[in-house]
Amino acid sequence: MEPLKVQTKEPESEDSEEAGELAPLNSRLLGGIIDSLVGLGLYYSVVWLLPGMFERFAWVLVAAYWITRDSLPFLKGQSIGKMAMKTKVVKLDGSEMIGDWQTAIVRNVGLIIPFFGLVEAIILITRDNKPEKGKRLGDEWAKTKVVNAPTESPDQD
Repeated sequence: MEPLKVQTKEPESEDSEEAGELAPLNSRLLGGIIDSLVGLGLYYSVVWLLPGMFERFAWVLVAAYWITRDSLPFLKGQSIGKMAMKTKVVKLDGSEMIGDWQTAIVRNVGLIIPFFGLVEAIILITRDNKPEKGKRLGDEWAKTKVVNAPTESPDQD
């Protein structure tokens, strides 16, 4: 009997150099706080404008923003918090998230669970000096990372 031969693939480079430099921890945390405030603003705007039975609709709207915010085409693939902090989410191969609903949902679905965002922040902080630096669980699940967004320079004539 011949021994079993297992063919292994070369490990793919997990982090593309073109994807950009990892965003610093403080930028990520502040961006998350800004996005939380945006979510609260959405909620209270709907509840104030449409009182009564629309409170559940407001929660659905906030959840929809939270899980799709990194792929919304009208925001150019950045959440409002990421725009403010000049960061963005990219896939590990460096490709953009604009319109990639599936990856955004996989990355952010845990955040609609109460207190899971706090757990993710703690994970992000404790991994700051480890090989998993800059990756929360959602980044691992969706194979994404948060990088510094390139600043666009104005056209020079």
